[in-house]
Amino acid sequence: MDSNPTTRRANPQFWWARYVPVALLVLLLIVLVVFAGGPILVPLLVSFALAFMLEPVADWFQRRGRTRNAAVLLTLLTTTLAVLLIFVLLLPGIYEQFIESAEKLPLALRAAGSRVQGLLDIARERLSPTLFARLQGFINNFQQDPSAITSRLGGYLTQGLFGLVNLGSAALGLLIVPFFVYYLLLDMANLRRFVEEHVPERHRGVGARLFDEVGDVVRSYVRGRFSIALVLAAFYAVGLLILGVPLWAAIGLIAGIIGIIPYLGVISGMILALGFAALDGAGSLRLLGVVGVFLIAQPIEDYVLTPRLIGNKLELHPMLVFIALLVAGSLFGLLGLVLAIPVLGVLKVLLRFFDELYLRSDFYLAPASAAPATIPAETGTTTAVQSAAAETVSDAANAADARRAEITREQAARNK
Repeated sequence: MDSNPTTRRANPQFWWARYVPVALLVLLLIVLVVFAGGPILVPLLVSFALAFMLEPVADWFQRRGRTRNAAVLLTLLTTTLAVLLIFVLLLPGIYEQFIESAEKLPLALRAAGSRVQGLLDIARERLSPTLFARLQGFINNFQQDPSAITSRLGGYLTQGLFGLVNLGSAALGLLIVPFFVYYLLLDMANLRRFVEEHVPERHRGVGARLFDEVGDVVRSYVRGRFSIALVLAAFYAVGLLILGVPLWAAIGLIAGIIGIIPYLGVISGMILALGFAALDGAGSLRLLGVVGVFLIAQPIEDYVLTPRLIGNKLELHPMLVFIALLVAGSLFGLLGLVLAIPVLGVLKVLLRFFDELYLRSDFYLAPASAAPATIPAETGTTTAVQSAAAETVSDAANAADARRAEITREQAARNK
């Protein structure tokens, strides 16, 4: 039996082929987890996001001399009290405004009906009869059965093509989120250590670097999105307050938090603000101002807040992000919209990692085994040029052989 390490590498150009079964097995496990673990997937992802956001707070308590268990409990207690304080401050005003808006609803509906009728009269004069008939039919169908349109949007957001998210089961699953967050904050370092211990020692350094890059991308995205949500919530609230929109603080907070899902915060906040402004008797100028607040916020988020708060960790092209949101939303619904950008960032890290491996592989670095070039005889230098080309190829081949031999000796020394 030949013990020479160089003879065991029969075909070094295809070194990657032995990892293909492992990669396929990992991909199969991921697919099984996604589809079989659908009911707990959303609570688990929410738990990871909260754990990444609360991890600095737990570390701060631990640096003050608390044990890790006590630091995690203090973090969860502080967060719970802060959320309860927000609800206590906002709920009385929300309740009073809902009562007032319910009383104004009949008057607002009559005013809206008269406005719509005026617009229809203008449309009848300027549109073709066929197009106006279609518009009239659409309005009549919506008045008779609004759920025919809203149910499509709701099904798209809550279900998706593959049925990974169901709001009923997800709401029940959210009850176990605090327990997930507690154990993740408590044992996140132990989970990392457990995974690294099962990586072969010769690859442990590379694996640790890969884990760090993926973790940095996910942490940066989660914390960056949360910071952006708070800034946008304040922006919406101030803008709606200036315009005199009822429930300006609650609408701003809701739009900012839901804004963690790209574009959903703007749409939901605009609908709520326009609805309550219309019920408050707002004119066209105020309604246009409400629309302007949300339209101005979107470029501020894209071109100011996102580069500064998320930074250069993701470096994703806007068109690529838009395509990812469309594809993920159509396939996985609400869950796809939430996960599209961080998954895209992680995929970019993995592709960059495998690209580095490829550029250092023997398959890429092996010299070209080209035959000496043929040059017309009338130049009189055919032999010299051919000899120089052959020497160049030979030198490159010798350098590659020497490098492979050096790598083999290093691997043999590490194995001893």
